[in-house]
Amino acid sequence: MRNEMRNFWRQFGRLTPIIILPFILSPSFAAPRLPSKIEIKARQRSGKDMTKEQCLKLINSVNLSKDLRGAKLDEVDISGANLVSADLSEANLKKSILKDTKLGRANLTKANLEGAILYKADLNGAKLNNANLKNANLMGANIQNAMLIGTDLSKAILINADFSGANLTGAIMKGAKTNGAVFKGTYMPDGQIHP
Repeated sequence: MRNEMRNFWRQFGRLTPIIILPFILSPSFAAPRLPSKIEIKARQRSGKDMTKEQCLKLINSVNLSKDLRGAKLDEVDISGANLVSADLSEANLKKSILKDTKLGRANLTKANLEGAILYKADLNGAKLNNANLKNANLMGANIQNAMLIGTDLSKAILINADFSGANLTGAIMKGAKTNGAVFKGTYMPDGQIHP
């Protein structure tokens, strides 16, 4: 009996690589592949995929990169929030309160800010191309070096706002209140540079 067992194990030992080798080489038994940085970034959710509460949580977080593209943030109060360099392109901020909000270098391209209160907001270097700012209150706002190409500023309150170095080419400013607004070196809607 012992001899039979020894022979069995000798034979099994010779067959083991043949039996086990296909399993080791099989992709299903390989170590899991870690996703690349590009794949991780692609899986991150943007504002359009989040609820209003999730968006507000992200706004109030310490995250430096805030992806709020297409977010539905109408009629919210995010006064004083830090949204520097945030991506709010195509976001709906209609009738929202953004008093003293830091939006420097933020992307607000095609954002809806109709009737929003941006009193003393910092929009220095922000991108507001084709944004809707009808009836918005930008009183005392810092809009220096911002891009507002094709932006609708109809009936907006721009009193004491600083547009120095901004680009307003093609912007609609019908009925806008501009008392005390600064336009030094600004590209005006007609493409002319203000002195």
